[in-house]
Amino acid sequence: MAAFVGIDLGTTNSVAARRDAYGRPEVVPNREGSGVTPSVIYFGTDPPAVGQEAKEWARLGDSEIASFFKPHMGSPLYQLEFKGKTYSAADLSAIVLARIKEDAEAAIGEEVDRAVVTVPAYFGDAQRKATIAAGEAAGLRVMRIINEPTAAVLAYGLGRAADVEETVLVYDLGGGTFDVTLARISPGDVAVLATAGDHDLGGKNWDD
Repeated sequence: MAAFVGIDLGTTNSVAARRDAYGRPEVVPNREGSGVTPSVIYFGTDPPAVGQEAKEWARLGDSEIASFFKPHMGSPLYQLEFKGKTYSAADLSAIVLARIKEDAEAAIGEEVDRAVVTVPAYFGDAQRKATIAAGEAAGLRVMRIINEPTAAVLAYGLGRAADVEETVLVYDLGGGTFDVTLARISPGDVAVLATAGDHDLGGKNWDD
């Protein structure tokens, strides 16, 4: 029987999670036993290396590296060439997603054919369609696209007491964007009131 996972396809790191036997979410470890997989690809090997190994090559200053491509999803102007082949941001994301899919299948012990994928709040229609296309290229049917801070609000709200009513502001400071979501939590309901993001305020922008 095939399984589905939730994937945070991040600018700097990506994570997969699933529901355990009790319905609670748990992070699925990758092949190195880590909960996070660097969103980095090294084209100096065949097939390309993805994750921590690729990140190590990046630290050595190798030029056959692709990273920080997520903010360019859906842009026809963004193209990288490795070994005579041109890659869009969606193509590169598909390689990362395929690696996450393989690792999740190894950890879970069954095929993974579907995923819910989170995206930055500022992503428009073109970026969201590019994310879905990347998932399909990786062999995944994207069941739903959810804003990253909205996913955090849902996780927080669903774990609250049944009689709690509150308005919360969730900040999501990622490697490539800074998102925020305002939500109202009441018994049996989590209502998103507003969400927005800035793709020039992520951790990499701070570093630069």
